[in-house]
Amino acid sequence: MADESNPFLDMFTRFGQDLKIPGPDITAMMDIHRKNLAALQSATQIGTSSAQAIMEKQRDALETTLADIADTVKEASGTGDAGSMALAPVEVAKRSFDATLKNASEISGIVQKGNLDAFKVLKDRVIESVHEMTGTTPDQAANKNSG
Repeated sequence: MADESNPFLDMFTRFGQDLKIPGPDITAMMDIHRKNLAALQSATQIGTSSAQAIMEKQRDALETTLADIADTVKEASGTGDAGSMALAPVEVAKRSFDATLKNASEISGIVQKGNLDAFKVLKDRVIESVHEMTGTTPDQAANKNSG
């Protein structure tokens, strides 16, 4: 069997070793990726929690609206008054509109808070990554920027 050693390749290998070029620190790279994935997971969990809160809010709003409609119809039909029965749809529409505005505002707040919280997790990880790459601490960076 022929010798599988390649003198040309061996020459370049020795040349690289003689230069003593440091190789990548695989453990450090994996640690960085683990931290990045943990930050993404946290941001995703925040998004999932926000989505669940929105769905719960929408379910509650639907239940309330249906209960209001049922109550309004019962009240109007219980009086036997044609005028009350004619105004029942208007009253239902008014209550539904008011509830929709209130719920839209609350849902908007849930979405905004969830987005801000998720963004903060990712922003903090980016800042931490910059400090890891530069070898500084947040305090050192703050002192450098203020001085």
